Amino acid sequence: MNPEATELETQLDALPDGDSPERVDARIKLARAVIIEDPPRARALSRETLAMARRLAYPRGIGFSLYHLGFVDYLQSDHEQALATLLQSEQIMKTLEDPEGRGLVVGAKAGVYLSLGDYEEALASSFAALKLTRQVGDTMNEAWLLHGIGGGYHELGDYPRALQYHREALELFEELSFDVGRARSLNGLGTVHQSQGEFDKALEYDRRSLDLFRRVGNDLGESRALHDIAVSLHELRDFAGARRHHLEALAIREKYGNKQAVSTSLISLGRLYLAEGKPDRALAQVQRALAIAEEIKAKPRIFQAHRVLSDIRAALDDPAAALEHYKSYQELKEEVAGDQASARVKNLQVGFEIEKAEREAEISRLKNVELKEKNDQLKALLSELKEAQVQVIQSEKMAALGSLVAGLLHELNTPLGAINGINDTSTRCVARIRNIVGADHPEALADRKFVQALEILERDQVVTLDAITRISQIISSLRGFTRLDGAAVEKADLNRCLEETLTLLEHEFKDRVTVVREFADIPAVVTDIRELNQVFMTLLQNAGEAISKQGTVTVRTLMGAEGVHIEIADSGEGMDADTLEHIFEPTFLSKGKRVKSGLGLPAAHSIVKKIGGDIQVESRPRQGTVFRVWVPARDSHRPRGLN
Repeated sequence: MNPEATELETQLDALPDGDSPERVDARIKLARAVIIEDPPRARALSRETLAMARRLAYPRGIGFSLYHLGFVDYLQSDHEQALATLLQSEQIMKTLEDPEGRGLVVGAKAGVYLSLGDYEEALASSFAALKLTRQVGDTMNEAWLLHGIGGGYHELGDYPRALQYHREALELFEELSFDVGRARSLNGLGTVHQSQGEFDKALEYDRRSLDLFRRVGNDLGESRALHDIAVSLHELRDFAGARRHHLEALAIREKYGNKQAVSTSLISLGRLYLAEGKPDRALAQVQRALAIAEEIKAKPRIFQAHRVLSDIRAALDDPAAALEHYKSYQELKEEVAGDQASARVKNLQVGFEIEKAEREAEISRLKNVELKEKNDQLKALLSELKEAQVQVIQSEKMAALGSLVAGLLHELNTPLGAINGINDTSTRCVARIRNIVGADHPEALADRKFVQALEILERDQVVTLDAITRISQIISSLRGFTRLDGAAVEKADLNRCLEETLTLLEHEFKDRVTVVREFADIPAVVTDIRELNQVFMTLLQNAGEAISKQGTVTVRTLMGAEGVHIEIADSGEGMDADTLEHIFEPTFLSKGKRVKSGLGLPAAHSIVKKIGGDIQVESRPRQGTVFRVWVPARDSHRPRGLN
């Protein structure tokens, strides 16, 4: 046991027996002191402390006990349980308004996300936790967070930043005289040098780390250092030394049930056996590693296992299996470490540095309040100008569309009426021929070719009538969509408007997009229906375009407290947070020699706001998008800006 834990144990024994907040707090401190080097003991302590805190209805005790239990789950690779427990703890810490507790919990969540390969979320949580931790001056947790941030940048391949944060963590741990932290930071530095191919330098750091871990009796840390030493020895062609260190590390990890670490050791052993020309032994190790990694959903370990299995299968002369494993490796690797995630993480780092600079320049900013106000006014005016430009462009487009549609409908009605009349006359003629022949020349009905000709004519007339009906429906929908014969502001049935818009888009959705209608019994609204139809058209077109192959668009209406709600949801590709932030801003995109305007959504936003409504959007990559439009339904309401 470390000296801090021994002292805390003595203090706990000196307290009176029985349940009390003081005993809860003392046990919380003891659990935190032993959690890294003895996770099972920390779990047992935290469970007992949680029960005591609940009996006392002591929120702080409950929050910190849940944090320790979640942290132990993380150390033992039970990531789903860890996240669930940490989220419970975080809710309590928010209620208590305890920045120290929130910093600890958010930092632990960062570790879980890092293990799951979600480096973007891991770094976001780490920087949030670092801010909270520095507020309360918790140097120990700050050091651990710096170490975790170094690990995140290492996984992303940003080695200079990884080294920077590991060195900062090492300096803090040395100031605190905390050997376990020093050992972890040395190990982190060794791992980065290893990734840069500097194996001799990596061995120097990792051997110092191993000595420290053994000195304090930290078995899990010892296994980490042993593993990294083995990897460097492997690269330096010392296979016997590498195998010995790998097996020692694996034995410790299996003893403590750390599944993610076990899968890492097995993958490394598989690589080693393959390098030694023993593909059969390598296959057994890596297949076991893959099963464990899939069980705990550790994506980095899954794609690493597939990569090694591809090489093993190639060595076993099984090219088909090798190709399948390599495809799985590539797909998962892109998912874990795509360009988009890297860019988002860099933005988070930039944001953190900007926030730091703003904090340091507090006095300077206060002297420029007047300038800031003027800048804000200028931004507001610029935004209004852009909105006005969008409205002008869209109004001109709708006016041109109205004229075009009016002329088109006029031109279509005449030939359509002629076709309909001819088809009707033809139908009656064929029926008359059949009656005359049946009455006066029944022998003709025995002529097979004659009867076939009559049947073909009758069938063609049915098909023609269906086509005429379809064209009439489209014309009716187009007339309703543009409201050529309606007032600027009128009562409108939004269910009917949506149906008319869907009719016009049927050719785009056919055989690709399934439309689900969930229309409620809603009242008519007073609005400029031509403009609102434009909103529906934009949102439905975007929903269809978001679906690359097959998918579903759900159109839903419902009545709210003061208006009608319209939801248009798609099962398409979705959008990331950066795209969502600017989705209602006018854009112009170049494609070859053409320039395409991105004014549909900005115009939709402007229209909905103008009639006193609201429009919102929710979306996540690969999880689809939902647009929600709210329209006031009171008959007395007159939209702003309309007469």
